[in-house]
Amino acid sequence: MMRHFFLFLTLFFLNYINIYGNDRSDSLIAAGRQLRNESKIDEALNLFELALSYYIDEDDSFNIANTYNLLGTTYRRNNQKRKALQSFYESIRINKVLNNFDGLVANYNNLANYYSVESSYQLAYEYYKLAEQILEDTSDKKKLMSIQLNLAILFSYKDSGLTNYDSAIIYNLKSLELSKELRDSLSISFLYNNLGFLYEKNNNLKAALTSYYKSIETKVAIADSNGLAVSYLNVGNAYLKLENFEKSIEFYEKSLALKEYVGDPNHDLHVLSNLVKAKMGVGKVEEASALFLKYNQLRDSLFDKEKMQEIKDLETKYETERKEEEIRRQEMAIREKTFQSNIFLGLSILLVILMLSTIFFFLQKQEYVKKLKNEEIATMKTEQELKELNAMMHGQEEERNRIASDLHDRLGARLSSIKLLFQSDDSQEMKLKVLDSINEAIKETREISHNLSTDMLTRFGIDTAIKDIVRSINDAGQIQADFESYGMQERLPLEIERNIYHVALELINNTLKHAQASHLMVQISCVDDEINVFYEDNGIGFDPQQFADSGMGLRSIYARMNAVKGAVYVNSKPGKGINVVLSIPLSQQKNSTDQLKREKLA
Repeated sequence: MMRHFFLFLTLFFLNYINIYGNDRSDSLIAAGRQLRNESKIDEALNLFELALSYYIDEDDSFNIANTYNLLGTTYRRNNQKRKALQSFYESIRINKVLNNFDGLVANYNNLANYYSVESSYQLAYEYYKLAEQILEDTSDKKKLMSIQLNLAILFSYKDSGLTNYDSAIIYNLKSLELSKELRDSLSISFLYNNLGFLYEKNNNLKAALTSYYKSIETKVAIADSNGLAVSYLNVGNAYLKLENFEKSIEFYEKSLALKEYVGDPNHDLHVLSNLVKAKMGVGKVEEASALFLKYNQLRDSLFDKEKMQEIKDLETKYETERKEEEIRRQEMAIREKTFQSNIFLGLSILLVILMLSTIFFFLQKQEYVKKLKNEEIATMKTEQELKELNAMMHGQEEERNRIASDLHDRLGARLSSIKLLFQSDDSQEMKLKVLDSINEAIKETREISHNLSTDMLTRFGIDTAIKDIVRSINDAGQIQADFESYGMQERLPLEIERNIYHVALELINNTLKHAQASHLMVQISCVDDEINVFYEDNGIGFDPQQFADSGMGLRSIYARMNAVKGAVYVNSKPGKGINVVLSIPLSQQKNSTDQLKREKLA
């Protein structure tokens, strides 16, 4: 407060002693910049607007244009979007009249940055190109390097509608050439890292590694520990994709050794997540488990309390709906006890219709699945893919036989008993017995329908569906089951949810039937647009090599992960339980965290 007092007192004396001209306005601009650097945006705007009024009084068009540009960037920081755009366009109008190309470059760059933040990527591209056209006719290589880097970043955005990694590579190379002429080592290291990222997105891992290594070489020379941590992480990721697990472990550990220079826990989370996969890849299960524990501890410490509350609210909502449904069924049962014999007959007919509808739905579903599988067969190119498809179809045939058996043995027997009870006599006691039998038949029909369609998965998502499975296992009291999830606030694509759900069911069923385990655990996390599923039990384990070709369950798991472009890591030994890691890319990774920030030309 005292500093502001002296500032305005100084301005008062400047006016008082009639110090007019550019010195007064320039002093206001300098003071405003200082306040803006201190994030005192409103005070800075007041001084910029006062300076603008003085420049207008003096008819200083050059400084009027510059001040409008400065106001535009400041209004933007204050989220006054309309005033920001008005200021930028007014500055452009004046600079065009003055043929002030340097001012126009700053205007176009700032407008492009504004539209990029507002997700108007086509407009951002057009203004970056206008700035580039001006700079190509000048000798200002530093500004041209910055504009070309901004264009490269724009072509790298996954949701911009302009995504083109080849174009991004071209602009990165142009910017890199200029940074070498300027001997700007920091920019060179950043640009090599960005090139590695873009080559990696184009699946050119060899070129990506070459660029990453050049970035590392430059960062070592300038002692950029922060940048080295990120580059080591990127090299580790490239080697992990090449399944060179030993090299990936080497670079992940180098990145972790520099984590204090990064100061971003999400960086550590990313390294630990991929390091677990690499350790699993070389069979170091104990080390992978220890790292996975660190990963969980770090993840839990980062988990936002508000998000935790949202998950709890969803669970409470689900539990409330389940209880309300149970109360509703009980009320219906009480009312049904007073119904007449014609109602019993109507319920029986309804039950038959429901059974026929279930059978019809099942047959239609199987016909549709068969059609899809025939189309897949027509496009398959390798014998291995045909084997995987046959395994899946064989599993579906078994499921169809099981459902048919349920319909015949369970519902058929139940309906026959209802018929006999209904024909025996018409006493109230017999009516109650018929009602109980009908209720049991309805319950069995719902169970069979649940087996036909993962209704809970469709309605509530993978998180709630697996929680329901775990709850059922724990209610049975034969084995302890645990489930944890992180970063699952939004629904995943249904295809991914279905494949994760069926793989989880396959693993759980194997544990319950064969593992002789006392504990199993399922964990799902969504970090950096990647889904990771961790599964383990403490059962008798097995030798994966013995089941690689003959194990129907394993082939089904690999086939489902291939369908969503996921990876499977299985590790087990006799007497050591089983550890399984599923990794599914949810979408293209976000831009590398080491990308060079835009240089503001204001």
